[in-house]
Amino acid sequence: MDVKTIILGFLNYGEMSGYDIKQAFSSSIGFFYDASFGAIYPALRKLEEEGYVTKQEIIQSGKPNKILYRITEAGKATFNQEIQSAILPPVLRSDMLVKIFFGNSRTEAEQKELMESCLELQHNMLKQSRDSYAKLQDTFDDYQKFCWEYTIHHLEMTISFLEEKMPALLKKEHAYMA
Repeated sequence: MDVKTIILGFLNYGEMSGYDIKQAFSSSIGFFYDASFGAIYPALRKLEEEGYVTKQEIIQSGKPNKILYRITEAGKATFNQEIQSAILPPVLRSDMLVKIFFGNSRTEAEQKELMESCLELQHNMLKQSRDSYAKLQDTFDDYQKFCWEYTIHHLEMTISFLEEKMPALLKKEHAYMA
């Protein structure tokens, strides 16, 4: 699913600014689909050009004007059509796995540090996800809860895998590639 479709989904809940949309990405689906401001604002311009959203500028004193976006009926129809389309296979992009993949080019001390950093990152992400879920779960519908629980389960399984496999990986003799 592309950024434009997800933005339309968020706008189904009501008017939002670009900042609000970024916050929605980060606080709801950011674990499995995140978008930067650099992706959100061009998508909003394109959605407006296509007639799927309208915008209203709110004059504010002492700070920049606020632009609120609202989904149109055409936008709702497009969103509903897009969420009915076939599910595509996931695209996994993991900085952690790329660094582990090339781990043999590191010294033994660097390899150990890398693996410990990976495990620490996963623990931090799990804590953050659990804390956010606990705070927000009363606002989620059953489908949103499902996605959050999936995220938490995924992080737990990643931690379990790392804890199980790290000792054997680090005990192997590694030839340092200079």
